[in-house]
Amino acid sequence: MAATVGPVPLPPERLVAAAAVMGRALVDDPLIIYILPDAQQRASGVAPMMTMFLRIGLAHGEVWVTPPPITGVACWLAPAHPAPTQEDRDAAGWREVADVWGSAAVARYQAFVADMGGVVGSLAPEPHWHLAWLGVEPGHQGQSIGSTLVRQMTTHADAKGIACWLFTFAPRNVPIYEHIGFQVTRDTILPSSGLRLWVMARPPLVQP
Repeated sequence: MAATVGPVPLPPERLVAAAAVMGRALVDDPLIIYILPDAQQRASGVAPMMTMFLRIGLAHGEVWVTPPPITGVACWLAPAHPAPTQEDRDAAGWREVADVWGSAAVARYQAFVADMGGVVGSLAPEPHWHLAWLGVEPGHQGQSIGSTLVRQMTTHADAKGIACWLFTFAPRNVPIYEHIGFQVTRDTILPSSGLRLWVMARPPLVQP
């Protein structure tokens, strides 16, 4: 019997393929719908955003995927750089994303970023790995792919005595993350968008 192959680091040459998976996985995410309310624009506008964030993940953290063909992607930002800056976004292709989105979507995204800075800026444990994005190909959801990708990092973080942290806007995600050991540390409504936000943290199972 062949051995089961776990998550692998994203090869840079597969970044576009991974971003396409993320684009399909997140097309109905509440945050994405807020930024890109038009369904047709969403279909073409999420993958460029994910390309940008995966570049940031490769530069400032780790991106893990299922072995090819890629069906799931987890983008983590490292404890030394847990929050992307505008400089990071600019270097990773923000201008191309903005050109695809248009001014209205850019304004909504900027309002979201401002909200997040005011609401959750002081809530993250230090140090921590930040699960910035997680996506599973729609046809492969419900097969524990996302949980396997997340556990790959939580196991590593436990060994180092480091917390993990995330936020989500999808209520269906909360019990999934709770099953992996995350706890809700804040449940709030963002003022500009009206989006409901769950902030979640997972303390390390092994303390340093």
